[in-house]
Amino acid sequence: MAIAQSPTTSPDTRVVSVGRGVRSGIFVGTILVIIAHAVLPRLTPVFIHPALDASGAAARLGVPAAQAHAMSDRSVEELVLGPGSFAFAGPDGTPFYDPSERDHLRDARLLLWLFLGAGALSLALISVALARSGGAAQVSMWRTISRAGATTAITVVVLGVVSLVAFGTLFTLFHQVFFPAGNWAFDATTQRLVQLYPFSFWQIAAGALGALVFSLAVLAWLLGRFMAGRASADRGREMDGAGSEGTSDGTAGAASGAP
Repeated sequence: MAIAQSPTTSPDTRVVSVGRGVRSGIFVGTILVIIAHAVLPRLTPVFIHPALDASGAAARLGVPAAQAHAMSDRSVEELVLGPGSFAFAGPDGTPFYDPSERDHLRDARLLLWLFLGAGALSLALISVALARSGGAAQVSMWRTISRAGATTAITVVVLGVVSLVAFGTLFTLFHQVFFPAGNWAFDATTQRLVQLYPFSFWQIAAGALGALVFSLAVLAWLLGRFMAGRASADRGREMDGAGSEGTSDGTAGAASGAP
């Protein structure tokens, strides 16, 4: 009588499955690292002050440019370093932001830290994976990094083209996805958050962010290709060396066994 055996997963299948999971993690992680590195410089006065001036923030607030810069610096400081209450006073001594604006900024702070944390964790894990791998595994990882860079660069170009005719739609979609509670729409005539950071400011910021993301993505693509080629060459030399050793051992064994 024939006995039916339950199907089992072969070792080779398990290895391939794990490899795909690692590659997927490296692919997504590389994209997170690229965007996180592009976001950080955009949180500095070197970028923000000129962007505020170009978008007319001071005139909208009715204050000198230096005061607009100071209010932005304080906002970004709380956004990045804390405490995240956003309850500081404006130039006239009254709270600069109203309760709804402060709620939105706290949500934005949480989103920013989650994203930067994911980017930092991804960088650490990718670095460890590369350091602990070798041979074909390392070649595969670097190729995955290269593909992630290329994919990011292409995506930025596509989004850039779309934003030329539909930036407002993309801006709204972004907020609907990441701020589903709906506390992101404000009155530009009375609320200072959108007076300090008007729509034109975000157009400038998005353009600058896209340019840096594209540059870093191309760099990741080139670095991944270069490192994959070098790792592949190193692996080839190791295999050639191992083959030479095996041939030498076989020849020596044959010689010692001869009469």
